Amino acid sequence: MAGELKYFCSLFVISEMEKKAYLFVLVLVMSQSLGFSQTSPTSYLSLKPTAFFNLDKLRQPINFQQIDYPLLHAAIYFFTNEERSKAGLKPLLYSPEAFQAAQGHAQDMVSHKFFSHTSPIRFSRTLRDRLNRQEANPKYIGENISSTFGIQYQEGKKVGKPIVPGEFTYLQASKRELIPPHTYFSFAQKAVQLWMNSPGHRQNILNPIFTHLGCGAQVYFDPNFYQMPYFMAVQNFIGR
Repeated sequence: MAGELKYFCSLFVISEMEKKAYLFVLVLVMSQSLGFSQTSPTSYLSLKPTAFFNLDKLRQPINFQQIDYPLLHAAIYFFTNEERSKAGLKPLLYSPEAFQAAQGHAQDMVSHKFFSHTSPIRFSRTLRDRLNRQEANPKYIGENISSTFGIQYQEGKKVGKPIVPGEFTYLQASKRELIPPHTYFSFAQKAVQLWMNSPGHRQNILNPIFTHLGCGAQVYFDPNFYQMPYFMAVQNFIGR
């Protein structure tokens, strides 16, 4: 079995007047879960952006069996603020409530095999519900979600069945080219760039009404394509 793979992303925006915009794509996923206390990025947030981006560990390949989730979440956060800086906007402050809601939703999408801003879980159905569970009730809220490869796959190329489990290669006439796993740097950069390439997601990232951000991600392995690693990634934006 070989095939061309695809990225998926979706956005949700809500203002004080409850205006909404949706893009939905269904993805089947498998479950893996970690506690919030193990995944919070706060240990990295005291760093200036330059110091963070110069961390050696940021360029380490992701070991999908032992993921440094605090580093991954911090990387998505810093890359998001880098895009705001390029646009002349103030950086978004870290919100532990937005992080908890984002990471919880990423885990729920993996555990319950859905891809949507609307959760099947009672009391977590909407972004507003998820923030309320964290005792947060901001005036403005927004959410970006995506399902993104954990490997450095070039979209449009054919991928073959792994000879060695977990090692994916491109199908070519003359040889097999190994597809390396993402580093923490390259994954976060790719995830944010995919959102930036979509007008609606870009609008959330660059929206001046938002003041705070929380980012979460959760790995899963595609049972329909040789356990290909993906991440569910979530950005939760709030404006107070």
